[in-house]
Amino acid sequence: MKLQVLLILSALMVGMSAYAAEEPAARVAEDAKVSVQKPEVSAKKAAEEAKEATQKAAEAAKLAMEKAEEAAKKAAMSGKKAAKKAAETTRDAARKAAKATREAADKALEAVKETARNVKDAVMK
Repeated sequence: MKLQVLLILSALMVGMSAYAAEEPAARVAEDAKVSVQKPEVSAKKAAEEAKEATQKAAEAAKLAMEKAEEAAKKAAMSGKKAAKKAAETTRDAARKAAKATREAADKALEAVKETARNVKDAVMK
């Protein structure tokens, strides 16, 4: 009977040793799996971050382009306004010059008429 008990105890001890050996082996396998997954996870995370950064850069570029277009439109409008104002100023100056020329011609005509009368009066006397 002692022999049977010893055999049973020996079998239990071998089983316990095998079980104890399986657990660290399983942990090593899980750790290896996790360590393989970590670079994959890191790569996926880096790819997502790169994608987000690319999208943000594209949005910033689009916004900058829109602002540049708006500034160009404003500059064009300012140019149009400046050209319109210059045209108005030129037109006003031309009108004033024409008026001044007309007035000078009228004064010259009056002076010629006056001179003609004076000559006529002098001849008649």
